Amino acid sequence: MKKKHWYILAPFLTAALILFDQLTKYLARRDLVDEPFTIIDKVFKLKLLSNQGAAWGMLQGRVSILSFISIALMGLLVYFFIKIPEDKKFYILRVLFIFVFAGALGNLIDRFYQGYVTDFLYIELIDFPIFNVADVYITFAMFGVFLLIVFIYKEEDLEFFTFGKPKNKSGKNNIEQASGEECSAEKESVIPGNKEQDSTEQDSTEQENTDKNTSEV
Repeated sequence: MKKKHWYILAPFLTAALILFDQLTKYLARRDLVDEPFTIIDKVFKLKLLSNQGAAWGMLQGRVSILSFISIALMGLLVYFFIKIPEDKKFYILRVLFIFVFAGALGNLIDRFYQGYVTDFLYIELIDFPIFNVADVYITFAMFGVFLLIVFIYKEEDLEFFTFGKPKNKSGKNNIEQASGEECSAEKESVIPGNKEQDSTEQDSTEQENTDKNTSEV
């Protein structure tokens, strides 16, 4: 699939993920205000929480800082998403990037419009901090990216994870390498010409000396 096709698919997939996240949060705010809803007794329940921090209750009250971090994260995701090669082995990486982007944007929408993030998924069995669907997007997608980097991709596959032009093994970027090769080729083409010119001048000098000696005799 060419990059231009991904640029069309990505907004639609992102919109679908955000729509589902926002729908679940809306239903949570509507139906879980009075009391939690138990899915599995003492294991998993739906419990409404207005979270003014990050995922799982971290950085409480830092809405402005968290909003800035979210925007910066989404900017980096877009930057590297564009740089991902078209090779098929990177398809799943693109999808995971979309999930992380959708999760970050889903929670950012909450912070902008409500001043807090709606959380409602609660694993009571281990008393895990309450989270939401957007957090699930981010967590599982980042875990997937980690697995790809560690077990699937080689070092040279990840050269696009840089700011600027990708570098080759010698540490030079491709344009610099190509420029160096052109200069070398020009030097090689000039050197033989110089040698031929020097040889011609030497032969001419020898001929002049011979003629001069003959004339003296």
